[in-house]
Amino acid sequence: MSCNTVTFKRGSSFSASMVWNPEPGGIANLVGVTVQSTIIDAQQNEYDLTATVAVGGLSVAFVYPGSTAAWAIGTAKWDIKFLNGGTVFYSETMRIDLIGQVTA
Repeated sequence: MSCNTVTFKRGSSFSASMVWNPEPGGIANLVGVTVQSTIIDAQQNEYDLTATVAVGGLSVAFVYPGSTAAWAIGTAKWDIKFLNGGTVFYSETMRIDLIGQVTA
C-alpha cells in the first residue's frame, strides 16, 4: 500500500476499503489474520475503525462506527496492523487532510 493523502470532510461518515495483493512467498489471503486500524487526528485523538475481512480474504472494509463531527481539522494519520500468528506487520502510513464542512 502506498502512502496517500486524501481529503475528508469532518462530519461525513468514514469508510474505506483495501484490496490484498499477495506477494510471492507471502500470505495468500487474510483469512485468519487479525486486521486492526486506527486514525489519529491532528490533536492526537485516536479513532479505532471496525475492520471486516471479506470472504476469501482478498479485501478488507473499514468503517468508523461513530460520528466524525468532533475530529480535529488538520492532518490525520492512519495505518493498518496485521497480526498473523505471532507475526505483526503494518501498512505504510496514510494521511488524511481533515477539513470542515461548509453546510451545517
